[in-house]
Amino acid sequence: MEAKDVWSGEFGNEYLKRNRVDWQARIPFWKYIIEASGARSAFEFGCNAGWNLSAIKRAFPDVGVEGYEINPVAMYQAMNAGLDVYSEFDCDPHELVFTAGVLIHIPPKDIKSVMQSIVDASADYVLAVEYESEAEQEIEYRGQQGLLWKRPYGQMYQDMGLELVDTGKAEGFDDCTYWLLRK
Repeated sequence: MEAKDVWSGEFGNEYLKRNRVDWQARIPFWKYIIEASGARSAFEFGCNAGWNLSAIKRAFPDVGVEGYEINPVAMYQAMNAGLDVYSEFDCDPHELVFTAGVLIHIPPKDIKSVMQSIVDASADYVLAVEYESEAEQEIEYRGQQGLLWKRPYGQMYQDMGLELVDTGKAEGFDDCTYWLLRK
């Protein structure tokens, strides 16, 4: 079974039930990122129920936010929160395109093409908020293999030609590192 099928089905629904996010705790992080990038539009690849988009919108009501989500239940919850969320990743360029806990779930065979799609969708900045490792490392996730990888995402984006602007621990996220990069 493809990873996309796993996350868009019942396994993804269970993840959504287990992982409720206090998105308001992420507002300080998003204030910093939006101010550092100067972004007036943001697009989240894999937005789940829209917690990050809600935090951005609360901190910066004038910033346009949109998202892409493969899980129909999460997408419905995000749309119910008043967010523009799509089931297809086909968008006009946004000033900031980001992931938060999504690249970790992309299989090795797909990671470079997914990251390239994210770069292509960005007009200016790319942000990754992910679990970090110096080298690709598969982690067993809920008793299963093939669902989670730690990687050096910042370096991977730099190898694609992006310039690292800032990196550090992401406030309000579960032990994640962030990398803010400029095209």
